[in-house]
Amino acid sequence: MNENLVIEHRYVLDEILVDDDKKAAFLLGFLLRKLTHMEYKELKETPFLNKIYEMNLSHDKIKSLYPVMINEIRKYDAIFKELEEEASISLLKSDKNWNITDDETSFYFTLGYTLGSAPNYHRNVVDKEITN
Repeated sequence: MNENLVIEHRYVLDEILVDDDKKAAFLLGFLLRKLTHMEYKELKETPFLNKIYEMNLSHDKIKSLYPVMINEIRKYDAIFKELEEEASISLLKSDKNWNITDDETSFYFTLGYTLGSAPNYHRNVVDKEITN
């Protein structure tokens, strides 16, 4: 029965995240969860999270946050190849067509962040951590 719930949640999310702006915000939140997990595992704290705490995210903030997140992830010798590629493509596709408000951007970002820690939730993307 639990598997049906997971499949149902994935179906609902994939149905909602058809717009590239929503998808980009969600995937960046999901990627942030990966980063904060690595930070906590290594440092027992999450300093990067403090950078965006209480931040009202906009399209411009999302775009400027992405390369900083990638740089931080690389500091841990990690790559989430397919997740990063999907986020990049969604950002590129939505660049001229960002149709969600700052509140919606923050909402989808936070949704991605919270689901990034859900033990039974996985994107269709195989997000393999590669470390040296």
